[in-house]
Amino acid sequence: MTLYKTWRFPNPPEPDLVQQLSQPLKLSPLITSILIRRGYTTINDIESFLTPQLSELNDPYLMRDMPKAVDLLKHSILSNKRIIILGDYDVDGITATAMMILFLKRCGCQNIDFFIPNRFEHGYGLTQASVEVLLGMKPDLVLTVDNGITATNEVQRLHEHGIETLITDHHLPYRDNVPAGVVLNPNRPDCDYPDKKISGCGVALKLLMAMRKEFRDCQYWSSQRPEPNLKSYLDLVALGTVADVVPLVNENRLLVYHGIKMMNTQPRFGIQALAQLKNVRTINSQTLAFQFAPLLNAAGRMRNASTGVELLLSSDLHNAARIVRSLDKVNSERRTRETQMLQIALEQAYALKHQRSLVVVSPEFHEGISGIVAARLVEHFYKPVFVFAMNGELYKGSARSIPELHIKNTLDQCHEYLEKYGGHAAAAGCTIHQSRFEDFTRKFEALCAQALTPPPQPQLQLDGTLTIEMIDWELIKQIELLQPFGAVNSSPIFSIPVPRQSYQIVKSKHVKWNLRKLEIMGWNLAKPFYDNPPKDLAVQLSINEFRGERKIQLVIQAFQ
Repeated sequence: MTLYKTWRFPNPPEPDLVQQLSQPLKLSPLITSILIRRGYTTINDIESFLTPQLSELNDPYLMRDMPKAVDLLKHSILSNKRIIILGDYDVDGITATAMMILFLKRCGCQNIDFFIPNRFEHGYGLTQASVEVLLGMKPDLVLTVDNGITATNEVQRLHEHGIETLITDHHLPYRDNVPAGVVLNPNRPDCDYPDKKISGCGVALKLLMAMRKEFRDCQYWSSQRPEPNLKSYLDLVALGTVADVVPLVNENRLLVYHGIKMMNTQPRFGIQALAQLKNVRTINSQTLAFQFAPLLNAAGRMRNASTGVELLLSSDLHNAARIVRSLDKVNSERRTRETQMLQIALEQAYALKHQRSLVVVSPEFHEGISGIVAARLVEHFYKPVFVFAMNGELYKGSARSIPELHIKNTLDQCHEYLEKYGGHAAAAGCTIHQSRFEDFTRKFEALCAQALTPPPQPQLQLDGTLTIEMIDWELIKQIELLQPFGAVNSSPIFSIPVPRQSYQIVKSKHVKWNLRKLEIMGWNLAKPFYDNPPKDLAVQLSINEFRGERKIQLVIQAFQ
């Protein structure tokens, strides 16, 4: 939090434009200015952003291979083929798996099952170890969700056994190679789908949209088999999309916007159980990111992600509550292991702080938690980070990067050292043999040094400056119009002067101001404040609900 070296204040937009947009939309000039700076410069743009309509979703047939996918899945359903859904062990994969099962059952499928690989036994997605399990399940069709785009050899092996495959994924392909068969992925090089950033769950939803229309056109739906309302699945899409930290703009924002509405009005039993455990009354994107997703992710990180699918498919609140309690225990174990790992990783990282990248490895590292620890190190050092866990002679690594370095493209240039890898611009994973680890580390550092010279300086983009007197419930109401918040569409950050009255120390590590109409909270800032007393605070405005009382809360993001 204290790593930000430079605060960037916005340039004010044209006053005439602010006035032209503010009055008809009944927005404050402050909120209008934020929207203009984020690229929404017309009344139609802003109305579409503030109240996105499901009718604005892109046609699923704009995605390459969609007609083939519909034909293949339709034939499998009508012929009562055995369909196995292969999901990823993160929240995006868990939610996509649950959604696909619910839809196929509504289609009348009886011969379906799912398989979520265990990261410790099978690795990520469609691997050779996963293929062995799938062969034992005797499918006619393997349908992947949120994985499979790099599984060229594995798909070929399934085909050799007479098993058809339907890949749905959103990750980047391996060196532009796409597996044989039917592949839905907006990021395949020959796909012109306009929104490249949709989540894995979003890609799966596109398939369901096309399937529902196909069955409608051929009059498959009936009173005995009613047409499913895909809107009822948007809570799952919202959860998977927010958890995967994809940009919450365009289709992602639209789906999350309506999915959160579904959660607050017609929550399924799994969502109800999560909300009860976390004592949440009103669900928003922050609830999904920081309270619900960690519990579901913990299953895949520490145990078996199938538990998460069972929760989302639960038809009984009592059973859902039981599963949530077990997930909460697993998540507590995850937090303990994370603290232990981070201490070891920080010691190694400080010894490497002169480098442009940080690559840490230890037999004490847990591969299910490596990604979280990598993200913590990026926050602390603002460098690309790899955290490797040892698994015999194979090291399994999770990477997180900074905006100035595309981590997947960087790994493309190190592919000769890697057994397997994949990912995005900001995050990736790989497996490497012990004998090639040092060569990889040197090559990775050399590439980072070349790309990051001079070293980039972390910056914090602010949305304006406020005084305490300017902050009231009307301002909060206007800021809430920008929800759901997430990647790219972040909650606005404002600079405020430090209040004159002294702050309190909470639990020996947090700082807090209790002012007359609001509170200011700084998590884990007691020591940084003591070492470097601040003059100005960078804060996000939110609502704190506790024991039935609502209060305006300013959460400190940085200080100087």
